[in-house]
Amino acid sequence: MKKFFLIVLLFAFFSNLSAKDEIMQAMRDEMDRSMKNLKIENLKTPYFIEYKLEYSTNINVQAVLGNTTDINNAPIARLTVNVKVGDYQFDNSNYIDFGLNLFGSGDDEEQFMNRRIPIELSYHNLRKHLWLATDAAYKRSAEIFTKKETSLKNKIRRDTTPDFLKTPPYKSIDTNYQVKFDIKKLEEIAKKVSYVFREYHNIDVSRTTVEGIDEFIYYINSEGTEYIKRNTQCGVEVIAAAQSSDGMLVFDFFSAYSRTPDKLHSLDSLINGAKIVAQNVTQLKNASTIDEAYNGPILFTEQASAELIAQIFAPNLVAQRKPLMDGGFFTDDDRFSAFQNKIGGRVLPEFISVWAKPNLPDYKNSQLFGYYKIDDEGIPAQDVLLVENGYLKNLLSSRVPTRRVKQSNGHNRGGSAMFSNIILSANKNQLSYNELKNKLIKLVKARELPYGIIVKKIQNINILYTGLYALTFGNMDIPRGGNKLLITQAYKLYPDGREEPLRGTFVNNISTQSFKDIIFVGKNQYVYNFLASAVANPFMTGGKSYLPASIVTFDLLLEDGEIKSSDDDFKKPPILSKPVVLN
Repeated sequence: MKKFFLIVLLFAFFSNLSAKDEIMQAMRDEMDRSMKNLKIENLKTPYFIEYKLEYSTNINVQAVLGNTTDINNAPIARLTVNVKVGDYQFDNSNYIDFGLNLFGSGDDEEQFMNRRIPIELSYHNLRKHLWLATDAAYKRSAEIFTKKETSLKNKIRRDTTPDFLKTPPYKSIDTNYQVKFDIKKLEEIAKKVSYVFREYHNIDVSRTTVEGIDEFIYYINSEGTEYIKRNTQCGVEVIAAAQSSDGMLVFDFFSAYSRTPDKLHSLDSLINGAKIVAQNVTQLKNASTIDEAYNGPILFTEQASAELIAQIFAPNLVAQRKPLMDGGFFTDDDRFSAFQNKIGGRVLPEFISVWAKPNLPDYKNSQLFGYYKIDDEGIPAQDVLLVENGYLKNLLSSRVPTRRVKQSNGHNRGGSAMFSNIILSANKNQLSYNELKNKLIKLVKARELPYGIIVKKIQNINILYTGLYALTFGNMDIPRGGNKLLITQAYKLYPDGREEPLRGTFVNNISTQSFKDIIFVGKNQYVYNFLASAVANPFMTGGKSYLPASIVTFDLLLEDGEIKSSDDDFKKPPILSKPVVLN
């Protein structure tokens, strides 16, 4: 009851106009004081400061076999302060010093990124936290600036791209006070959906998670940009796993997300999704494997085609700038840098185009999970033509410019540039599902292969690491590396049209180059809402690990690809079967 009261209190607090005004005024006053007076002798003064205050309530309900196992609904308030020293051309950013804690907090330092602060704040209390966080951020920034300046003093810089873009001030309020989360209703969904697995005694572990997030963000910067926005999201994740007779772990999942609870799938639809997961896992226990790697045509359908785009292609559509460090450039992960110098080059077949449409709330009667109006830097979100008739035209960007992308198009989300709503379209080579299968059979026969492969579901990264891996206590084989995609549902397609389920496989050696091998696509588009892994490393940015996103795509027939099975040994199954849960 106390936690529920806190949520009601928090909602009432944000619905009060004077409380919002007090928060913004405290941020403005401390910003003004810091810009005028913050200085360390013989060091550069701040030229840019931004404050971001986030209030969020995360309602998380977990249930197993019809019983609630965990409920968490505590409200949290976090403050992040960013101080830039130098000027727009050359400042402390885009530089890594491993001698300093990335999150702005040693044991004896004040936290200035994601600083936990009291839920109930007065004007004076908020200014105190802003003061302490700003002081710590400035000291850190001044130190990094000095080290960056020293490391480049005896070098001739070939890349003179500015470190930060100056933008005109923008003011916005984007809130919706009609959204309400009913904890009892979310718990009831979790219990009823998880109850499905009581009937499937051959499934070893399962879990249903229902989550509702309500987040208010207050933002100001020294340029005059201010915004207040509210982000809400709701989701259901169902996961299940079992061990086959040879010890291999088989698993499947189902997920459904929406921006508001009223747009979530119906209870009957969620229960049906759980039943399909249970049936798939049951089938997979006795499915066949492949002894040798398969090399040949592959048909990716619906969810699998969307995850293929989400995990391999879409992250490369984000403009990224490699940070400097003493001794040269720091390379954190080159997986998503394939398109940084590719603008104007062909990246897809000439019959496919790609748009980013963050401003689009719905697509053909389906809500788009990645929709937003202003990004985290206060820049209005822009629709961007990314690929036109196969050729790369632009990248998604923030206020950190690169050699090829000089302006922000409003895509800073969760600490750095990030994709949101990605929509693919085609102007030819579109076939029905049965026609795509016939094309696959024709290619198989031409190459004298015993069968082709249809991939229907690929494991989502968020659910893999935050759900499935934890549920199975790490006792599973996870293909490592960015060019491997874990398959949860695939079928051999024989020349006579027979389909045979496969288990324990993954797509291997997949890259952005592979998308040039798309020869046909489906006629019908598929809307996939999911939580996407952040492109930039959150340990570097201090941002979020997973963000709402949507992919609108169609079935994809690739002329050539590789699918392998695991070569690892597996743990023996338990001697006794699991205890039976009586209904």
